[in-house]
Amino acid sequence: MEPAWLEILHAQIRRRSDPWVVLEGRHAVEAAIAGWWEVAGVVAGEDSPWEPPLWSGLEFLRRGRAELEEIAGYAFHRGVLGLAKLPQEVGEVAKFLRELEPDALVVVCPRLADAANAGAIVRNAAALGAAGALFGAEGVSPFERKSVRSSTGAVFRIPVRIADGGQLLRSLLAAGFELLGADAGEGSVDVRELPAAEGRRALVIGAEEDGLGPFWRSAVSRRVRIPMADGMDSLNAAAASAVLLWELGR
Repeated sequence: MEPAWLEILHAQIRRRSDPWVVLEGRHAVEAAIAGWWEVAGVVAGEDSPWEPPLWSGLEFLRRGRAELEEIAGYAFHRGVLGLAKLPQEVGEVAKFLRELEPDALVVVCPRLADAANAGAIVRNAAALGAAGALFGAEGVSPFERKSVRSSTGAVFRIPVRIADGGQLLRSLLAAGFELLGADAGEGSVDVRELPAAEGRRALVIGAEEDGLGPFWRSAVSRRVRIPMADGMDSLNAAAASAVLLWELGR
């Protein structure tokens, strides 16, 4: 009889739902373990050399290539698949923000639609010194399979929080964050011309199709843009986040 977590993994690969997160590849599994996430179980191919650390206490199975491909849904599955459970603190936005350092920088993505962008932005945040990443419940989850994959494990390394847009805004303002919106439109400020940081800052990245939108455009205290060559007016959301986070981090 197959363990219950393996049946859940089957279902979550086809359609993810909270509180579950699919782990693809040994690096994702190892990052989840290192981040002290609850990992329900791991299955690996018979030809995979990977073994879980003994101290992890993981339930570990081996399966043939054909069966692993059937579980994964496609041939390229990196040889290891796992199932983890979201920590309870994922929804604790206000408490998380209150406890950050006085000069903390966070990235906020209220309405992203592309899972790969979500994961790449978390990766950028982790690499460029942000204290965390906040996502709106109205957009794609940073814990979708594609998001986790494109984050290269960063979703397990830095705090990631999810709430509806109104709660995100209230929590940011209550914690004393200055809101900076990524926007190339009229009235935006060249990011290089911003004054030196004083206090907490939040970089708000809008949706891929329509940017910040009216709610967040009115909520941010400043709109900032990346200077570009003539004929170009925007970057991919993930690329823009990397440039702006690096500049704000300076």
